Amino acid sequence: MKLENNAATSSSSSSSTNRTHSFPPQVHSDKSIKIHTLILGTHPSITSLAKVEYFGHPQNAFWWIAGDCLGFRRSVGTSPSTGKPYKLTNYLWHGEEKVIPYHEQMETLTSKGFALWDLFQSCERKGSLDNDIKHGQPNDIREFCLEHETIGRIILANGSKQCDFFNKHFEQWWLDGELRPGKNELSQKAFGKWSKKTNGFQSSSSRGNRSSSSSSSRNSSSMEGRRQIEVYCMPGVSPAAASVSYVDKRSEFQKYCYEPGMMDYKRLSNVVTSG
Repeated sequence: MKLENNAATSSSSSSSTNRTHSFPPQVHSDKSIKIHTLILGTHPSITSLAKVEYFGHPQNAFWWIAGDCLGFRRSVGTSPSTGKPYKLTNYLWHGEEKVIPYHEQMETLTSKGFALWDLFQSCERKGSLDNDIKHGQPNDIREFCLEHETIGRIILANGSKQCDFFNKHFEQWWLDGELRPGKNELSQKAFGKWSKKTNGFQSSSSRGNRSSSSSSSRNSSSMEGRRQIEVYCMPGVSPAAASVSYVDKRSEFQKYCYEPGMMDYKRLSNVVTSG
């Protein structure tokens, strides 16, 4: 089964900083596979843009963790500059016989109902750090979730700064009561502030306080009766987020992303089969 095109959009330069563009969302081409979890990066790094790959830096933890949880290995894991193994390879669950290429890693991920995208469609940034992002233009993540009504979980894979961006650009989504924080401590800290503004994360219609924006009202109306989407702040997978160990990052993703995601995949697959 083929995946949707993931070609990078070309960069355009501004006065002093290039404006770069992210990749299309990755979902499986088999439309009978329902999406339960949307995993978001922030914006492709310099390495990712050059390789035209999500989380392309060789020491970014994302694909290593996904492999541990879904049964593959990203690569052998040897530094091209030193010839020595990366430290994280000491903690991997699968041997070198489980190494598969990038397109098969994406196939494995999306075939289980996980989708992959970025928070920002475009931005200006010197380097690859989230802290240096300026003039970010977000992707239409809310509309994507409307189109895929089985999504019950959004995973923000790059830590607290990414969550700050999400809060800024999707304030109305929170205020409409269609989101709620994930169960882990990082999520409660990043998103708990919305509780008072939504009377404990009630929908806007339940509070009798519909948005004056016609588009927001339309979104709220079309989502009445559907479950709220849990939004998870996760420890950053970037190699720059070195204060959290690989093992601790994997534990968090396993508990709040991959284990519940696989349960949803099996449940949704049974619904499709029985239907």
